[in-house]
Amino acid sequence: MDKIIVLDFGSQYSHLICRRIRETNVYCELLPYNTPTKILRELNPKGVIFSGGPASIYSKDSPKPDEEIFEMNIPILGICYGHQIIVDNFGGKVKKSNKREYGHADLIIDDNYDLFHDINDKMICWMSHGDAAEKLPSDFKILAHTKNSFSAAIGNKQKKIYGIQFHPEVVHTQRGLEILRNFSQKI
Repeated sequence: MDKIIVLDFGSQYSHLICRRIRETNVYCELLPYNTPTKILRELNPKGVIFSGGPASIYSKDSPKPDEEIFEMNIPILGICYGHQIIVDNFGGKVKKSNKREYGHADLIIDDNYDLFHDINDKMICWMSHGDAAEKLPSDFKILAHTKNSFSAAIGNKQKKIYGIQFHPEVVHTQRGLEILRNFSQKI
């Protein structure tokens, strides 16, 4: 049976992410963000999702996953704070935004493969963040952007690691369930 693990970084939406993954007919479990990679390997997930959370990645005590998770060779999707974990882990830079982005935003899709397979070039998404990527890791490509976020979605197709600054799990994001389905079933 296919299984996705959601690692909880304190998001108010972590349970909702799991529910949405289950709506794609894929089993999903929610575990603490610091679950050791050894346990994740025993659970044998098809992929892992990093939830959002209230922390700033550049803070001294920011929560981070076990670094070995990036060597499991399974798809990873970072949502909001999870996106920032990916940027930081692979050598990019995250900074405090000049203006907090909260609410609806027009998402322009630059690459409609993988996460955005069969999704139009533009959709409304729900943003809720005060930090944003300033510099991307060199081996990641921009998949989508908004007026205020040049890297609203990024990916490394070879490693199957993706980050999205918006929240696909909430009903305010058009086609969010399809994005989660693309991750859980097609990547």
